[in-house]
Formats: sequence, structure tokens, C-alpha cells
Amino acid sequence: MQNLFVATLLLGMSLPMLQANAQETATPNDTVAAPVTANDLYREMRIQAGQYAAQNRHQVLVGDFTCDDINDQIVGWVDRDNPEGPFFDVLMVTNHKGQAHSELKQIPFAQSEQYALCIDDKTAPPVMSWQVNDPEYMRDVMGDGDLCNVAVRIDDFMCDAPQFFWSDKPSDDGQHWLFFRN
Repeated sequence: MQNLFVATLLLGMSLPMLQANAQETATPNDTVAAPVTANDLYREMRIQAGQYAAQNRHQVLVGDFTCDDINDQIVGWVDRDNPEGPFFDVLMVTNHKGQAHSELKQIPFAQSEQYALCIDDKTAPPVMSWQVNDPEYMRDVMGDGDLCNVAVRIDDFMCDAPQFFWSDKPSDDGQHWLFFRN
């Protein structure tokens, strides 16, 4: 019985040292990413869009939007504080492959940009949803079979819906969330 106690005590004392050594030698690819939490999302919302952004009526999507089996979070809200007019702001937050990353997209209403929404309905914001696409769609329609096949879709029910797809390879401006309009 005394030997069992000593063995347990020694194992308990050595476990933190073993864990520390494992953490020091782990490579980023070995790191298991934690899902994005509500605290992560609201912290990024405050950093990216200002301290009052979370006070806007907003909608949140939770799911794997980067195809790495870890939940990400996406939040959208109508931003009426922008001097250039109202925008639908979409903040995408991920811990993709153990790396924290966020991007804010500002989608204008009733402007000439390709990704603009048609109407700013003051009674209801655009609806965010997620859409899972077939690999053939990604290859044949999107032109890139390597993109994550899960789209974040923004719909005002008046125009074609802008969609955003995660790409492991960033665009020239460093963005991972790529725009597509169907």
C-alpha cells in the first residue's frame, strides 16, 4: 500500500513536467485548436468594430466554417454609425489549426459594389445562414476545389446573396474569407 502511495505521489509530481515538455516540443500542426467561445467573439467584436458594437442587435452562427472540425463563430449586425451610410457588418472569428484569426467584412446597402445588398429594410436585418456545398460545386462553379465547402450566406431576399468561403491560402490582401455571389 505504501509503494502505491509513493508511486502515485511521484507520478503526480512528474505529470506537470511531462506536460510542459510536451507543450514545448509540440509543433503548430500538433496543436488542437479550441473552439471559438462567446468571449472570444465579443472581444474581437469590440476590437474590430468598437466598444459599442455588441450593443447592436446581432445574430451569431456557430459551426465549422473552415473545414478543420473546430467550431468557429460568425456575427452580423446592421451598422448605422458609419458616415458612409449603413452597412451590414460580418465578423468571422476562427482558431483555425490553432491560430486565432478574425476578419471584418462591411457589406454596403444599395451601392454599386458587386457585393452590396439591395435594400436596407429598417424593420429586419439581412439573414445570415450557412450553406454546405458539394465538392463538385466548389470545383466547377467556384473554380477552386480546395476552398472549404461551407459558405456564410447573407440574404436580404431582394438580390443574389453574397457568400464567403474560407481559403487556407490567403488572397493578395491577406484575407482568408473569399467573396462569391451566386
